[in-house]
Amino acid sequence: MNPLRNAILLFVILGLYFPASAQISIGSADLPQAGVTYDVVNTAVTDFNLTTIDGANATWDASGLIPLGDAPISPVDINEASITAALVFNSPFNSAYQCDYYLPTVFPDLGVELPIPLDGFNNFYQTDGGHFAIAGIGLSASGFDLPVAYDDIDEFFPIPFSFEQSFESTAAFELNLEGILSYGLDQTRAVIADAWGTLILPGGSFEVLRTRTQLNATDNIYIEQLGEPFELERDQVIYQWWGAGTGVPLLEITEIFGTPALANFQNIGGSNEITPFESAEFSIHPNPISSGQALMIGTAPRSYSIHDAQGRRISSGKSSRVEVPSHWSAGNYTIVISGTAQRFIIQ
Repeated sequence: MNPLRNAILLFVILGLYFPASAQISIGSADLPQAGVTYDVVNTAVTDFNLTTIDGANATWDASGLIPLGDAPISPVDINEASITAALVFNSPFNSAYQCDYYLPTVFPDLGVELPIPLDGFNNFYQTDGGHFAIAGIGLSASGFDLPVAYDDIDEFFPIPFSFEQSFESTAAFELNLEGILSYGLDQTRAVIADAWGTLILPGGSFEVLRTRTQLNATDNIYIEQLGEPFELERDQVIYQWWGAGTGVPLLEITEIFGTPALANFQNIGGSNEITPFESAEFSIHPNPISSGQALMIGTAPRSYSIHDAQGRRISSGKSSRVEVPSHWSAGNYTIVISGTAQRFIIQ
């Protein structure tokens, strides 16, 4: 028998029984794209193994994740930026800060009335030129966009990025609104592509590259009306599962002090609708409810967990009624009982 033919036949047989590696690398085309809205939803992590599994050809079963609130991501083309922002982040004379898109973000509630209304800010991103990075922000106030470039651009990882590749970077910037507020950031980032394999979400299975990012940051904040400046230390670990051509991470889990604190996933192929209770035994009332009232969740005590709009678990226990504390803010919440969830509103 022909030895060459034998070798070819063996190669074909092995190929049938041992499929080619599904290992992927992340390039510019796999990162967020302007003009696309990514259907991201917040969730709560109950399986801590999702972060501990690493290595080659891994499998993460996250099929049981439950949507707990919509958090869509909609990158805007850099060509739609304001004139002032374009001078910094879309100028042919400033290639180091040339960006591809920006993400509008609501300005956080500082708890004080500022002299000028701050509507929000935009983060300006680079997805080309060798790194995925944030080059700066644009602060929106009274219809005016104030661009602030990072003194040290925040680079997430090089492009392309592959399994077992690691990267370290620093970032820094200062924002100073004289007589109103100032904010300074100093940050270090260490990232490694520590795994690849198959991620199973409620909407299907995906081949992914998993990155683990250790983030250590110091925020220096001064608000004129509050008087003394203060400093915040932030240490967190971020796990992200990236798919080919899926833009934003298919799954993202942020750990603080070793415990999953925030999580979201792309609802690809799924539904944003919370699964309703199918039995009157599980009905909740009243809905809407006021702070200080009791939420009735059944005729018999049942294990439950309550999550806020960001997917964070804020209460859990076993009962047929849940007292709603007066310090819970008005808004949308989710209660999960026996793997089934339903939204309710605090007014």
